Amino acid sequence: MRTTALAAALIALAALSCAPRPSTPAAQERLASGDLEGARVLLETERDRRPRSADVRIELGEVYYRMARSALDGERDEARYLEYLEHSVDEFVTALEIEPRDDRPHFYLAVMDTYRGDLRRALRGFNNARRLQPSGVAYTNIAEIYIYMGHLNKSRQWNRMGQRKGAPYGALVFNDMLLAWKRGDLQDARSDFNTLRRDYPEMVRTINVAELPVAPRTFEDFAGYCCGSPACGPYMVDACKALELDVQERTISEEAVLKELRIEMERTRRLRKVYEQRKELEIQVEEPTAGEGAP
Repeated sequence: MRTTALAAALIALAALSCAPRPSTPAAQERLASGDLEGARVLLETERDRRPRSADVRIELGEVYYRMARSALDGERDEARYLEYLEHSVDEFVTALEIEPRDDRPHFYLAVMDTYRGDLRRALRGFNNARRLQPSGVAYTNIAEIYIYMGHLNKSRQWNRMGQRKGAPYGALVFNDMLLAWKRGDLQDARSDFNTLRRDYPEMVRTINVAELPVAPRTFEDFAGYCCGSPACGPYMVDACKALELDVQERTISEEAVLKELRIEMERTRRLRKVYEQRKELEIQVEEPTAGEGAP
């Protein structure tokens, strides 16, 4: 099983599936310990040795993405953020040029779109990942996007489909927690959090693929991390306000926004070229239509 099931999408993107053995265990150890620079060096060396390995490209793309996040969120360094963002996108797209049937790059590109505040593109990306690997958790990923969009009935529908297709119970409970919080039912949200913390602690340890510095012990701890992250808080504004928590917006200059747009346009051009030659895969590269995401 490929690693679209790395996560229940956006807040808790934690490993859930039987992923293949990492192609570079030493780099994965560095990544797990938070040594992004060490993981980058090892993976770049491995990429130079095996340039046609989609696995290495995807692992390196994740490292670049996390370095981009760290540069912007932690250091407010737009130049380094844009540099690593471009590198990350390039690695994921190259992986798809090598193996167009791989769902993982679509998953990560959707994660990046969510961080950048483009939920419609993220929805398209998660749907593309689902088409390539229709596992249960691929459906719960989409359910979570609909929560952030405010489409709660659609979210419940996709969560139920994920349940029928065998999504891990923790992924279902996680979405239930978000739904309860979004609609203002803090009692249910706290109950679901306690279930996750007891039985599926990995589900509340990461936000948008980045591990939290300290595991949350209460729902309020978790909510504080969410509201304080530009990868989560802007989609839960009213829910954060109900707990008197400030929301951290992602703020970048107009110049950086234009650079992001150029990176996105190049990504679209390359992906369109790949999937125009592989129409049988039914991958959507254009902007999603109003009906995108319908079961």
